[in-house]
Amino acid sequence: MKKPHFYLSAFLLLTVSTAGYAHHSYYAIYDVENKVSITGYLVRLEFRQPHIEIEVLVDGEDGEPALWFIESTSPQRWDRLVRDRQVADIGEVITLNGWPSRNGHAEMLLSSLDGDKGTIVVIDEVRQPRR
Repeated sequence: MKKPHFYLSAFLLLTVSTAGYAHHSYYAIYDVENKVSITGYLVRLEFRQPHIEIEVLVDGEDGEPALWFIESTSPQRWDRLVRDRQVADIGEVITLNGWPSRNGHAEMLLSSLDGDKGTIVVIDEVRQPRR
């Protein structure tokens, strides 16, 4: 009777730990070998779990505006590194540096943000995966 509980517990532990590791796999989602820089108008800056979300309206290559989605670190890590959540105002022109999405969409993982209040470094470098 105790063996089925052991196997169920082991299965659940492996399932949950694997899902947690996959969630933080930046190098699977973003091209961490190449950084890009975009400049545009801040549309949204939201401190929410599990990651801060930023949206910026950028002039596209075809002349049409493109809405970029930027993922950042957790609000707690931001508070430890930056210590200020008022880094830019909605409508302000900002420059963002980071790693682009591998899927070709207008998405990136934030490395730094440069606005009227100065450069704010959020994530210095993406850690390489453990082998």
